[in-house]
Amino acid sequence: MRLTILIPALLTFTLGSAMAGQMVTEGKVATSVETTPFDQGKFELQSASGAYFSIGHKDQPSLNYTSSAYRLGIMLNTPSGDGCLRGNCEFLLQVMYGSVFDGPGNYLGGATAILRYNFVQPGSKWAPYIQIGAGAIYTDIYKDQSQRLIGQAWEADLEATIGISYYFNNRWSANLEGGYRHNSNADNNARNVGLNSLGGAIGLSRHF
Repeated sequence: MRLTILIPALLTFTLGSAMAGQMVTEGKVATSVETTPFDQGKFELQSASGAYFSIGHKDQPSLNYTSSAYRLGIMLNTPSGDGCLRGNCEFLLQVMYGSVFDGPGNYLGGATAILRYNFVQPGSKWAPYIQIGAGAIYTDIYKDQSQRLIGQAWEADLEATIGISYYFNNRWSANLEGGYRHNSNADNNARNVGLNSLGGAIGLSRHF
């Protein structure tokens, strides 16, 4: 008699618990928040290839070079704010190599730390950005004694860039940017006119 009562009760309790668990699981799925490439802690691996052209150097030779840059970035915060200024900050480490195609020297390369601000609008595939960077380059341009732009092998590198990214999806984006670079040695060498350059690059990013 007791078994007849206990067995249906046990089955009812088991089925009820399973259904309740299923409802909770379904509730979690229904309320899940979609992530974006700009969420805090997300990474970006970016390449950018282009060219830079020297400007404003009176009585000095032209010094134009290609530029291939590779950057690893991390999102410092999730986008916040209102209106056109809504966005987030991103920190990137860049390594760069360039070949001189017009002017003295053959190559330059180095590393730069970059702070970027991404302008992010909800649902938009476009994200403009601005960035500044500081680092160092190594070059053989200084070996040419006919110029005073670059006076030693190691030079400081300062950069300011504006760009825009188009997001194919949450994993891939294409980039177009233009910017200014300054290279000098803070008067550690008698030759220190400094190299000022304008240029641009196109690239591709992988987000993860």
